[in-house]
Parts: sequence; C-alpha cells; structure tokens
Amino acid sequence: MSLTNKIDYSIIICTYNPDNIILERCLNAISSLKIGDFSIEVILVDNNSSNPIIEHNYIKSFFQRMSNAKLIVIEKQGLSHARTGGIMESIGSQIVFFDDDNVPEQNYLVELHKLNKEYPLVAAWGPGIIDVEFIAPVKDELLDIAKKAFQERHETSVLYSNQLIWQDCYPFGTGLTMRRAFCLAYIAAVEEGRFTLSGRQGDDLTSGEDTQMILYLVSQGAAAGVSPGMALKHIVPAKRTTLNYLSRLTYGTNLCYSTCILEVFPAEYEAISSSLVKPNKFKLRVLKKLGKLVFDRRVKKLMSLVAYIGSVAGTYIALKKPVPPIAAWALRRLNIK
Repeated sequence: MSLTNKIDYSIIICTYNPDNIILERCLNAISSLKIGDFSIEVILVDNNSSNPIIEHNYIKSFFQRMSNAKLIVIEKQGLSHARTGGIMESIGSQIVFFDDDNVPEQNYLVELHKLNKEYPLVAAWGPGIIDVEFIAPVKDELLDIAKKAFQERHETSVLYSNQLIWQDCYPFGTGLTMRRAFCLAYIAAVEEGRFTLSGRQGDDLTSGEDTQMILYLVSQGAAAGVSPGMALKHIVPAKRTTLNYLSRLTYGTNLCYSTCILEVFPAEYEAISSSLVKPNKFKLRVLKKLGKLVFDRRVKKLMSLVAYIGSVAGTYIALKKPVPPIAAWALRRLNIK
C-alpha cells in the first residue's frame, strides 16, 4: 500500500458467492459513474468465493473497461475482514462502500464530492434515496417490512447530525462513505478489542458494524448525514424476502444495538443496566405476546415480538449477563434459526 494518498475516492465492493446477474449490474453501474475534478480507484474484494469470481467473463470485461480497478482475494470469511482488506489495500482519502447488490446512480460521486466541499464537518455520507428492487414478487404482507429491512429511504433534503445517539438522518451501510482516517481508526479499535461487532458472515445475520462505525465517528466530534443527490438501487433476490429470512434479519439487527452503544460509549453502562428487563418480566411479556399471536397472526405482530426478543437479549449480552432461556425457547417456537 502506498504511503501517500493520490486518490480522492476508493470504491470498495465486497462479494462472496455472488448472484452473477446482480453483481454484473453493480459493476456496470460503477463503470458508468460520472467523474468530475477528482480521482477514483475501484477495489473488488472476493471474500474467498467457492468459485473465484475472476473466472467469469463479465468480471474480466469490467477490469478491461476500468484501468483504475483491481481485484483482491481475502480468504478469512466475513464482511468485516473483506472490508478491512479492501481499506488496507486502498489509497483514497475517502472510502466508498458498495455492496455487490447496490446500483448507484451516475451522479453519485459528483454529488458526494460537492457535499464534501460544502459540509467539511460531515465525515460520513450515505444515499438519501434508496430504492429497493425485488427480483421476484414479494407477498403483500411482507412488502413494507422487506423495504424497511433493506433500508429503503426517500429523503427530500440534505440532513446531517452529530448527536451521540442514533439519528434518523444517519446513513445506513448501503452506499456508506467515510473519510479514510476514521476507517483506519475504527480498524485499530477493532484490533485492540474495543469493538467486537462484525459485518454479516455466512448465514449469521447479526451485525451492527455499520451502526458502530457511524457512532464511533460522531463520538470523535464529526457529523454524518445523507443527501437525496446520492441515490442507488438495492437489488434483493427472492431468497432474502422469505418470512424466515426477514425474521432472522430483524432479530440480528436488534440483538447488536446495546453492545454497539456500550462499546462506543462506555459511560452509558449505568443507563443500559437500569433499562434491563428482569428475567421474570421478560418471560411474562414474551409468553403474553406469543399467546396473542395465536389469535392474531399478522406479520407485523410477529416482527414486533422478534424485535423485542432481540433487543432484550442484546442488552443481556452487552452487560455480559446470561440471556434468559425464554429467548431461545421463543425463537424455536417461531421457527427462527
């Protein structure tokens, strides 16, 4: 890795056993991005796919079109390891993360560059427009839940904040951009053992890394925000729109929040501890909610229960206390594995 930053933006795309049609759409969009008075590089990270992605013709074609792009292979499984490998290989002053199912609009980087000039205190940006596109039809009762789960948003103005608690205007992981210095500082904190949350790995849908990265950044005095000028499509295959997948995703998202807060803001220990739901009360609430599901099987009711179990269990985990057995029992009853 060069010791001098000669690139303005390093685009990092991490992938593992990708859907080739979706990844090709992503790469076609990357190669079509408009470039202004700034420079870019593209790093495609193969997280040790079962079949190396370089074997595909569309990957070879992408590198033929993009002279400023390269492929690296990170053997250790997990999005966190893939991202870290990409960051350490990059030389850009700012890191732009696209998932392999993201299709950014052509002006994405032009708008980002403009924002960086106009708002120097904002060190992380995300798209204010995220349109979720489903490859296959989604059941009506799951549609709104799936759109929310895959981070659909439609902002109408530039929004940002530096409040030391999660704000609606903070960017999601989809299309996240961060200044390189904060990415490196976050990696150092992970290596020191201060931060333990990771990106999703394999079938495990527990993560929290993106949220923790943003809260760490604001803890250092910077701001984070979104702009409608930065827009992308989030392409979602059918296998991710089942009730089981969405339930697991909801549970994993809620499970990590208390750990995220406590690791970034250790002074919040007393507040988190005082909010802990006692085991008997937790058990009674879960049983009551399960009982209501017998008569009211609406998906929103189910997701509310899953989110509640994840949130409370996550608080026990953050405080290093044993999770009440009712949590695992209820998840089995709900067929969430």
